[in-house]
Amino acid sequence: MKLVLIGFMGSGKTTVAPILAEKLGLEIVEMDDLIVHKAGGKSIAEIFEAGGETYFRELETAVAKDLRNHEQAVISTGGGVVMSSAAMDDLVNGAVVIELAAPFTIILQRISSNIPRPLFGDADQAKALYELRKPLYSKYATVRVTTDGKSIEDVVREVTQEVKKL
Repeated sequence: MKLVLIGFMGSGKTTVAPILAEKLGLEIVEMDDLIVHKAGGKSIAEIFEAGGETYFRELETAVAKDLRNHEQAVISTGGGVVMSSAAMDDLVNGAVVIELAAPFTIILQRISSNIPRPLFGDADQAKALYELRKPLYSKYATVRVTTDGKSIEDVVREVTQEVKKL
């Protein structure tokens, strides 16, 4: 079973993924870690500084291609992966795609200003990205689980229940 977690930054992908993977006995794959590795150890911020969003998306698409036939894993993606249809075509191959969703007001509360997020310049910019990506999350998602007002354990339980229904 391959589960791919998508959703906006701050939706809970990185927090939920390892717990979900452990519960289901699957490998955890953090795409951002693989992107950093593919970039020779440069941080996400350094990747953006070196080549901008275009370079980052190229690396992200290459990592998605590497994961195309990866099975028995929970793959935690970056919030913008849905912007690349090529990356998503590879990720959805044989996967259950789970959108973790939260209202933008909750996202703002969750994202600390001291966490470097290259595309999060200010609240207005983030809101515009959120609105742009929202229909894409829905387009690719097999299952949608809201994360606001729920514990991590509740989210994991709900994802597990939804996946078992498929």
